[in-house]
Amino acid sequence: MTDFRELKEWEKAHELTVAVYETTQSFPEEELLGLTQQIRLACSAIPIKIAQGCNREDREDQVNFLETAKDAAIEVEYYLLLCYELDMLDSSDYDRLVSKTVEAKELLELFIDKLSHR
Repeated sequence: MTDFRELKEWEKAHELTVAVYETTQSFPEEELLGLTQQIRLACSAIPIKIAQGCNREDREDQVNFLETAKDAAIEVEYYLLLCYELDMLDSSDYDRLVSKTVEAKELLELFIDKLSHR
């Protein structure tokens, strides 16, 4: 594979992670070791797993890392919903972050499909 920084999938996942970190800075202090930490970890797992997959020679290994990244994106979607329903996110932040998450997940699905059919 290529340098992970050259992948659109990684770039979008990284942008999402930065946006989540910036947005969660205003979360309640009592959630620092709770929901704030969970959503940040799940979100940062997306670009991390993409980068790790790029370091693998075996296509099946690459796909497995990308699948793990996609699973993390699904986890982030849930955490965003939970944060919204707990009034930790307003509707504009929720919509913006969900849109970024869905975009990252869809790009991963296309990339996984492409690698799986080579």
